[in-house]
Formats: sequence, structure tokens, C-alpha cells
Amino acid sequence: MPRHSPRPRRAFTLIELLVVIAIVALLLSILLPSLAGARDAARTTLCQSNLRQMGIGFLAFAQSNREAYSTGPVDNRRRSSYGAIDDKGWIADMVNGEYYLPGNMLCPGNIARSNQNLSQSRVMQDPYKPFSDEDRKALIAAGYNSNYTQSWFMAYTEMKPGRLGNVGDPKRISDVVGPLTERYLGQANISTVPLMADGTTQKDSADQVDIGTEIVRGVKSTTDGPYPDGLHWARQDYSDFGPAHGKGPRLSFAVYDHDRVIGNFLFADGHVANARDADRNGHFGWGPGTSPPAGRYPDIESLVYGGVLSSGRYGSPR
Repeated sequence: MPRHSPRPRRAFTLIELLVVIAIVALLLSILLPSLAGARDAARTTLCQSNLRQMGIGFLAFAQSNREAYSTGPVDNRRRSSYGAIDDKGWIADMVNGEYYLPGNMLCPGNIARSNQNLSQSRVMQDPYKPFSDEDRKALIAAGYNSNYTQSWFMAYTEMKPGRLGNVGDPKRISDVVGPLTERYLGQANISTVPLMADGTTQKDSADQVDIGTEIVRGVKSTTDGPYPDGLHWARQDYSDFGPAHGKGPRLSFAVYDHDRVIGNFLFADGHVANARDADRNGHFGWGPGTSPPAGRYPDIESLVYGGVLSSGRYGSPR
């Protein structure tokens, strides 16, 4: 019987190959934005989960510490805090009390990877305890680190009586009440009093931190507190809270240099909510045409309380 020779296999032509490549490129152009959006959404969700766990830790700490949410800010300076960074401050509270390791719960979306007050220059400025550079890096490696920003309320509560708007310093412990306790939350809706949030970060060498493996941006440690209004202390300055998630037009302010648009907030009742940096100024403080001492927050006015806790004054803009 005659043998049939095998039919030669037909190869792709150059045109067919180019068509396939074009189709694959088109599919990728469609899918990649969706994948990036899903990744951003996952990071936002993880950040919210971190903040909820942190809130549980603060509430548990308060139950064992006379209703105080913390022992103050993360700051090794004598004028601004209540002890060395490995002994006092909310990070030390959580690590030493074995509630959680803040360094293992960094916000995954924030381009800052450390607290600004963990830089060597800040650690050794009027220090409670002298830390060598190696000691400081060892603390960071042990979990004494965070890239979330603490509210001035949680760190200091309010100005002491007699510290009028033209007298006193919101970041000096002799002029403030002290770390926030539940008894100061009677005049404000606790679901609007922020404890922690995503923070702003700047391309400033003063805020860069050597964490041992690399030099990273530092996030703002604590918001700046109330702004003076004549003889009174007025609304909170929230410009150290800022976006850490999502993607938007890149900021025109070179000092920020990022494209994040969404920030998460933890409140005193333990719930978490987010806000959008709609005016794209890189933070959640005052915006154009609405300035201190009693101005409106363009992005978070309905979300956060900004007045004096014990009196309710300046709770809303005039």
C-alpha cells in the first residue's frame, strides 16, 4: 500500500504573530488597572484591620490603666513626652504590655515606613535616655515602630487651665493635661474623636529614618494640636493626618511627592472609617479659603471632632 507522507505543519505567519501579541497587550492593558485597583483595595482593608486591632489594644490598656488610652506620644524628648521611647508612649505600651507589636502592623499603603521620632537626631534631642544608633535600630527591629500618626487628643487631651491661647505650648508636657482618659470624652461624640490615622509624609531629610536595613521616610508622629484664637485654644490642626491609599493625580506639592488619595482613621469607640483627600493638598487639615483658628476641614469636617474635649467649644466651625 502506498505510504502517505505526513502533512507538513503550518507555522504562524509574522502577521498572525503580531496579531496575537497585539491581543495579549490589549488584554493586559485592560487587566492591569483592575489588578492594581484590587491590590490597593487589599492594602486599604489590611490597614483598616490593623487600626481595629490597635483600637482593641488601646481599649484593653485603658481598662488596666485608669481609663487612659496610652501613656502619651512616641517621643524621647523630655519636654514633649513622659518617658523614654522604650518605656512610655503608645508604642511602648503595646510592646511592653504584650498587646501586639506595632512594627509588625505597618500600614501597607503608606510610603513612610517609620515614625519620624525614631530618627537618631530626634531620639538624642534633649533625651530621657541616651540611645546609641545600634540601640535605636535594635528597638525598631524589636517592634518599637509604626507608620501611623497619633492624634494630639490621645497624646495630650487638651491644654491645662490657665494656659491661654497666647501662653503655652501644645507639645510641652507642662502645659497639657496629659494622655487621654475616658472621662474627657463626655462633651464629644466618641465616634468622632480620632486616636490614630494614616499620616502625612514628606520628602524631608529631617523626617528620614535609618531602620537598619535601609533609610526610609518617616511619618508624622503626633498631630500638632489646637490653634490659638486670641486668648483661647481653638480647633485642632489635622494637617499631619493624610492619605496613604488609592491612586490619584500626583500631588503638585513637591514636599509630599506621592499620589495617594485615601486615609483611614481609628476613633475612640474602636471603629474605623476613611476619608478622601478631595482637594489634593496632601493632608486632612485646613484647605484653601478655610484656615485656622476656627476653620473648616474640607475633607473630614463631618468625620472628626476638632474642638475642646471638656467644653465642646470649637466643635464645629463658626
